[in-house]
This record gives sequence, C-alpha cells and structure tokens, in this order.
Amino acid sequence: MELLLSYLLKMMVCSGILYAYYHLALRNNRFHQWNRYYLLLATLLSLTLPLLQLPSPFEGKQAPAFTGYATQIITLREFILPATPVTAVNYLEILLLAYGGVVLLLLGRILYGCWKIQRLIQQSRVQHLRPYHFVQSEQVQMPFSFFRYIFWSRDISPDSTDGQQILQHELVHVTQKHSVDKLLMELVCAIGWVNPFFHLFKRELALVHEFIADQQAAGSQVAYYAQTILQVTLQSKQLSMTNNFFHPPIQRRINMLLTKRSNFTIMKKLIVFPVLAALVIFIGCQQKDNAQPGIIDITDLNTIDAENITSISASENDAILKSKDGRTYRLKDYKTALELWDAALTSKERSKKVFTSVDNPPTYPGGEQALTAILGKNICYPKQAQEQNIAGTVFVQFVVAPDGSISDVHTVGARKGSGLEEEAIRVVKEMPKWTPGSHQGQKVSVQFNLPIRYTLETSMNMIRPFMLFKNNGSC
Repeated sequence: MELLLSYLLKMMVCSGILYAYYHLALRNNRFHQWNRYYLLLATLLSLTLPLLQLPSPFEGKQAPAFTGYATQIITLREFILPATPVTAVNYLEILLLAYGGVVLLLLGRILYGCWKIQRLIQQSRVQHLRPYHFVQSEQVQMPFSFFRYIFWSRDISPDSTDGQQILQHELVHVTQKHSVDKLLMELVCAIGWVNPFFHLFKRELALVHEFIADQQAAGSQVAYYAQTILQVTLQSKQLSMTNNFFHPPIQRRINMLLTKRSNFTIMKKLIVFPVLAALVIFIGCQQKDNAQPGIIDITDLNTIDAENITSISASENDAILKSKDGRTYRLKDYKTALELWDAALTSKERSKKVFTSVDNPPTYPGGEQALTAILGKNICYPKQAQEQNIAGTVFVQFVVAPDGSISDVHTVGARKGSGLEEEAIRVVKEMPKWTPGSHQGQKVSVQFNLPIRYTLETSMNMIRPFMLFKNNGSC
C-alpha cells in the first residue's frame, strides 16, 4: 500500500512538471504534430519514471538495510506467532477497493462506448471506401470518426462545399490514427483517474487533433473554413473517444487557424530536453544509495592493528571489519588472512571480540524446539498491532557472551511499530542463559540474530474491511 501511494504521488509530480512545461512553452503554438507526440510521451513518462523508485524484484536481497547484514550473522528459522484476529475498519483497504471500483467503472464505460459504436455500425448503411468506411445513420447528429469509420449525419450533404470540408477534416483523423491516441488516453485516465494532469493531457490532445485536422482541411481557404465552423451552432454529445468535427472550444480552433507562426519555435521545442534531463536526475537522486560510504578497502590484514578491531562481519564475498576509532575496512580476499589473524589473537583478546562467524554457534538450552516453546509462551501479540492489522518479521539482534548471558539486545531493520519491537526485546531479555559459542576451542562472544515473525490469521481478511466494530484481542 505504501508503495502504491508513493507511486501515485510521484506520478502526479512528474505529470505536473511535464504539463507545466507544455502550458508555458507549447500550448497555443502551431507546431501541432510536435505537441501531439509530446503529450503522448509526457503521459507515458509520467507512468514509467516513478517506477524507478520501486524496488526491482531482482534486488530483493539488497533492498532492506538489514537483510544483507543478516546473511552475515547466525540466523535461526523464523518463529511464527499467530494471533487471534480482531475485526477493525482498515481504511487503507477501503480506499484501495474504492479506487479499484472507480477504475472498473471507467473501464466499463469505455467498453460500453465501443459496444455502442459497434452496434451503430451494424444498424447503419456502410459504404467501404478507401481508406475509410462511410457510415450514414439517422442516429448520428453530427459527423465524427472512430478509427477507419466516418459517421455521417443525413442532414449534411457530403457533396456540398461545407460537407467536403467536414469530410476532409474527418479523413485527417482517420489517416493519422487519432483514435489510437484517444483510446490510449481514455485507458490512462481510467486507470490513473486520481491524477488531474492526465485529464488535462487528454483534453489538450483532443484539441491538438482538431488543430491538425483543421489546418489540413482548411488549406488555403482559411477564412471560409473558419466561417463554416461559426455557422454551425448545433452541438451534440458524442462519445469521448471519438473525433467530433464540432469539438469545443470553437474559439481556440478559429484562433489557431488565424494565428501566424510562433517566434522562437526551435527554442521552445528544445527546452524539453533539459526539462526531461532534470526530471530524470531528480527521480534518480531519490534512489536509495546502496553503496556504503566511508569504507576503506584493504588487501592485507597486516596493514591494520588487530588490537583495534572490535568486530568482523563476514559474507561469502568479503569481510567488514570495524575498529575502535570508528573506521570500517573491507577485505575481499579474506579467508586465509582471517585464519592468520584469529590465530594471532590471544585468548584474552578473543574474549573481548564479538564474533559473527564461529566454529560452534551458541544454542538455546533444549534446542530450537525449546526456543520455539518459550517464545510462543511468553510473547504476547500487542493489542494495538492487532487492531491496526500490523504484521511482519522483527529481527532481534543480541550478543551471547562466553558465559551464556545475553546483552546488547536491540532490533535491526525497518520498524513495524505498534509495540512489536518492544515485545520481542522484552522476551529476549528475559530468556535464561544460552550455551555459549566457541571458536578454535575458545568460548567467545557471538552476535546473534533472531527473526520473529508476527502473523495474523487470514480467514477474516476478505471481510475485515466491512467490519465496523472492533473486538478486543486477548493480548
């Protein structure tokens, strides 16, 4: 849900910036084809650029800050702690259902419009003329076009001077495939109906289509063509995905016919490139930086003093060493070097270190079954988390000392909130001593990572959004 809301917000920001550029630099200029393709591109960019903010499915192991770190330490399997579900109003789910309901209604409206046009074709007299099909029907009040079909009113003669201009106008829509643009914008506005800029893009694109058709249909008879538009005062309510000759507003169409070419045409067009570059850079800067700043790469452990090393985190590819002075070192070819470094440590020095990779990790007395039992017995699912339908995995990190005692208990990773972290920390602190871990025959302090997954029963999930009254949980 958070990803969806974030995507919608960024989509609105992108489309708002792109529409602002169009409104200030391109609107009411005579380079209509450029404006047509810009409006289409701006719509597609508004949909795709915010996706740069979403985590890739192939980066799942690197997205959370704690996941990559957890693979470097000892981890037990997750302990699932079910809780009795509580019935409460989930407003985010209701909003999501409402949003999806509006999308379905708008998509249904588009399908209904296409069905009405198909039915009109079947009930009308159709002449197949290249490159279009001429449809005459008493149900058509004003001429319009849809894909390769031109729908014509019986009240207007196609052989008259006015009829020829109108026919030429609609023929431009057919040959330039304006219906594809309109249908695409209808789908975008249906799916992203919450974004007001998509509706502005759709309106402006429809007008640009009319400007293109007017310009080609008028030819050298601009004044007469403008007079023809003014003489026609009857307007009909056509389907929004069709191209209507009498598309409002009439004043902008006439002004566009009579307006001379704009100044600084090339400059206005070229400004789009720095605008797009700035937008892409802005989006890119929002990416989480996966790099680890302040890390010093080393190739030999002899370059640092073993006395200053406080902890080592080893993965399959490298090792991260932290020193007392706050510095962090990365050692890539580390296996042999670590063995030499460990052998050089005295028992006293080793007892002061906190290891994350040892020969024999610490264990809970009685094994995992006993650990599962104590967690299931002592952890109580917080009532607030149940009411807010909050679940997820909490990673509790602590140190098992050489004597088996537990210290430095805290959680890592993104907080779930509502008391989940506090409850997990409380139970871990109250656990009895563990069997300590050992390395090279010596008992050592070991950093331990214990994932605890809180889950709610899902049998009521489908009807939970419609439950209006809360039920007190057992915890």
